[in-house]
Amino acid sequence: MKTSPNLLLIGYNVDEGLFQEIEAGKHPRADYFALAQELNADIASFASINNYPGIAARAMALLLGKRLALAIAGFLESRRYKLIFVSGEDIAIPLCAMLRLRRNRPEVITIAHRLTPLKKRIPWILLDLQQTISKAVVYSKTQREFAVSNLLLPEQKVIQIPFQADHLFFKPNPAIAEKHQICSAGLEWRDYPTLIEAVRNLDVSVKIAAASLWSKHRDETRRRRLPPNVEARPYKYPELRTLYAESKIVVVPLYETDFQAGITTVLEAMAMAKPVIVSRTSGQTDTIVDGETGIYVPPSDAVALRQAIEYLLRNPQERARLGRNARRAIEEQFSLDHFVARIKALADGSRTPQPDLEQAEGAQIPQLNHSRASIWSALTQLRNLLMQRRSPQRHGARPQSRP
Repeated sequence: MKTSPNLLLIGYNVDEGLFQEIEAGKHPRADYFALAQELNADIASFASINNYPGIAARAMALLLGKRLALAIAGFLESRRYKLIFVSGEDIAIPLCAMLRLRRNRPEVITIAHRLTPLKKRIPWILLDLQQTISKAVVYSKTQREFAVSNLLLPEQKVIQIPFQADHLFFKPNPAIAEKHQICSAGLEWRDYPTLIEAVRNLDVSVKIAAASLWSKHRDETRRRRLPPNVEARPYKYPELRTLYAESKIVVVPLYETDFQAGITTVLEAMAMAKPVIVSRTSGQTDTIVDGETGIYVPPSDAVALRQAIEYLLRNPQERARLGRNARRAIEEQFSLDHFVARIKALADGSRTPQPDLEQAEGAQIPQLNHSRASIWSALTQLRNLLMQRRSPQRHGARPQSRP
């Protein structure tokens, strides 16, 4: 690795060839490239593990999984850096657990997409990771409240910021004529069965871009008999941008969940000045202003969704108003440039002088839970979590139809 003062750990393959696609206008600007430039940071990703000399790193990735392997790589390289920015808690949790063993450690800022699953809560509480993390960046109010009330994180360490879309790539294109169609995109917690039911026998073409770079959810449109007016397939970015431009409405149907699933599609559509209809889940409440920049409908309600679609199809002036407001909101709050500036401000604020504990007289290695009270608190929370796990009505349970 280089000798930059900061490091980005990115939980997917970062392809250097992406630069050419971005320059050619075939791909939106990548947030990690923009952050690396603004923070003067090196990037380590799954591709970095594959490119390490020898077979040890690749064997580690095969045995432990790429995320844990990347966390280990970040730990081994951490002495070189003042700040490590992590793209998600799936990498930050094992990284911070290992950093608890290090006296002189860098600041860690992580994006925290969804902290509520039990597999994340248990290590976070038992290993007292709030001691290691400088800032946890969340995109939704529900995740912020959960982190503060359940994960022992002080309020000042949990920062809620909006997500982003590249407003220079996704922008209105008057040269592309609208068709009598609506569209949807993405996979993460998408309730496509409800959308399909809502548009059945409706006089409008429906295009679904059922693909995602990071979602582990399966495509529920596959092997499903679709109505004649519905088509589903993957789209590359230039095709997706054209799909948005051709569509009168963008619909983001979601299963109930407690984080901002669907936010990428919502913001891309807003950047294209398209009216958005989105399911109002407990986690998707912080971006759309209902009736001003989009329309909320109850999750898994095909009747309400159909009514909203029909309403906007009948009212072109309302579509135009919502679209204009949405584009303005992107330019004022939700652009990639806003996102990078917010992260940089957090990084600058996190770089407080750290004592050199290795040279300090009488320095002690931090203990994982350094008091009897903290151990008791962690065990009490773990018991409560396990009791919630046994309850069939626990909040945010994944729908049984999903894998």
